[in-house]
Amino acid sequence: MTPLINQACDVLLCNLKVYADCGKAFDIQRCYNCFTLDVVGSVAFGTEVDSQKNPNNPFVKNCRTFFEMALFKPLLILVLSFPFIMIPLLRILQTKKQKELNGFFIQTVKNAIVFRHQQDAAERRRDFLQWMLDSRDSADSLAAGCFDVIDPSAASRQNEAPLAGRAPSEKVQKTLTEDEIAGQAFLFLIAGYETITSTLSFATYLLATNPECQEKVLQEVDEFSAKHVST
Repeated sequence: MTPLINQACDVLLCNLKVYADCGKAFDIQRCYNCFTLDVVGSVAFGTEVDSQKNPNNPFVKNCRTFFEMALFKPLLILVLSFPFIMIPLLRILQTKKQKELNGFFIQTVKNAIVFRHQQDAAERRRDFLQWMLDSRDSADSLAAGCFDVIDPSAASRQNEAPLAGRAPSEKVQKTLTEDEIAGQAFLFLIAGYETITSTLSFATYLLATNPECQEKVLQEVDEFSAKHVST
């Protein structure tokens, strides 16, 4: 996923350089909003958004509308705690506009899944969405991400059996459904959009108001990069 994030970072740096060269004030938080959407769209939804250059992209417009109609806090906490209920919950608790938005994001994920299955394995993007698809499609256990679920009836029988002669747990394999994959992508969007934007904005503010720290931070970044050369 790192190359996909780096791609969005390169576009952000180019845009910031243009603003820096002109010497005029600008809304850097808006730049960070676009950057975050580019990263989340690319990594979680498998979609090239490029909101930094194309603010009228349907994904961008629907994201902004979605956050303007943000879920109330108790429901948001519930969704973040149990992401697998997100899609069923959104289908139940929705207005007409929310239904359109939810349908757009779910269809975006489903379209990406169909497209991935039409590609050769070597051509597929190595992002979070692909990891989930690999987890669902692969027959391997741990590496593939299959989840072991205890059979309730077997567990009940075990509780009745003596401790010394207890039989191994009977397990059934459960893989990710499309709703669960879409729910995880939604979770990336909800959990990452405001937090990433706010963190970057606050860090930028602190650096701008404490110029003596800028060189120190740059030096530390250069030292870290020299020790950890990316390939």
